[in-house]
Amino acid sequence: MARDYYSILGVPRNADQKEIKAAYRKLARKFHPDVNPNDKTAEGKFKEVSQAHDILGDPEKRKLYDQYGENWEQAQHFGGASAQPDMDFGNFRVGGDAGSFFDQFFGGGVRVGRSGTGAVDFDMFNEGAPKDVEKAVEVSLEEIDKGTKRTLTYQTMDAHRGPHGVSTVPTTKKVEVTIPAGVPDGKKLRVPSKGVAGSTGKAGDLYVVIKWAPHEQFRVEGDHIETDVPVSYTAAALGGEVRIPTLRGSVSMKIPPGTQSGQVFRLGGQGITRLGGQRGDLMARIKITVPKKPTDRERELLQQLAELEKVAA
Repeated sequence: MARDYYSILGVPRNADQKEIKAAYRKLARKFHPDVNPNDKTAEGKFKEVSQAHDILGDPEKRKLYDQYGENWEQAQHFGGASAQPDMDFGNFRVGGDAGSFFDQFFGGGVRVGRSGTGAVDFDMFNEGAPKDVEKAVEVSLEEIDKGTKRTLTYQTMDAHRGPHGVSTVPTTKKVEVTIPAGVPDGKKLRVPSKGVAGSTGKAGDLYVVIKWAPHEQFRVEGDHIETDVPVSYTAAALGGEVRIPTLRGSVSMKIPPGTQSGQVFRLGGQGITRLGGQRGDLMARIKITVPKKPTDRERELLQQLAELEKVAA
C-alpha cells in the first residue's frame, strides 16, 4: 500500500510549511527513541514521521510527491515536474498517466524498447549523465555537540551503456559519513562520487542534509539553547543553589532571593558546540513549582505565611 505522508503527519494536503513543521515536531517528540527506549514500534513511527517531513518539508520534493506519489524520486531523474505524462519518442510512445510510465521502468519489470530492441535508451532523458543525490539525516543535539558518524544505505538508478544504448539498474550504496561537532542545522555535507553514476562510470555527489532532532529538554534559540529549570517556591523566595541540566551533564548555579518564575539566567559556554570548537550559551528559564499535596505541617506554615501577607498588605 502506498504511503500517504500527509496522513502520517496528520495534516491536510493544503497544509503550509509552518503546519507541517509543527506536526512533525510534535510527533517526533512523541516517538523519539530517547523517549521510547527499546520500543521498536515507536522507532518505526519515528522513522516514518522523519521520512514524511523530509519529503513534505522540502517544497521541491513535495511538488514531485504531489504529482507522482511514491514515484517522486524516479521522477526526479527525468526532470521532475517538467516530465510530461504523454511522451512521444519517435519509434515508441509512452501514454497514460506518469505513474504507469514509471511502473514500467522501476516497478513491474516491463522493458520498453526502441524498435523492439528490448532496452530503454535513457540517453533520450538525461544522456546517461551522473546526478547528485540528497539524503537527510536527523541528529540529536548531544551528537551535534560532540560530533558523530552515520552509515547511510540507499539506492540509486545508475546508468550503463550497452549494445542497445543506455539503460539503468538499481544499485545499493553504503556510505559512512562523519558529522563534525557544531555542524549547523540544514547544512549539506558533500560526499564526492556517491550519487547516481552516469553511462561513463562517473558518478554525481551525495549531499547529506543535517537536521537537528527536536529535544525533550532543550530548545534551540539562535546560537544558544534554552531549558526550563524547576525551582521550589521556597528556594525562589529565599535564594539558593540549583542544578542546571546541560548536554554534558549538570552544573550548579546560584539564584538570588526573590527569583521570579520565567526569569532567565545565562550560563556562558554551557550551550551547544559550534563549528570551530567554541560553545554557545545555555539559557536557564526558571519555572517555580509548588507541592501538589502539601503535608499537614507544610499547610500549617503556608497558612501562617498567608496571614502574614494579609497583615503586610
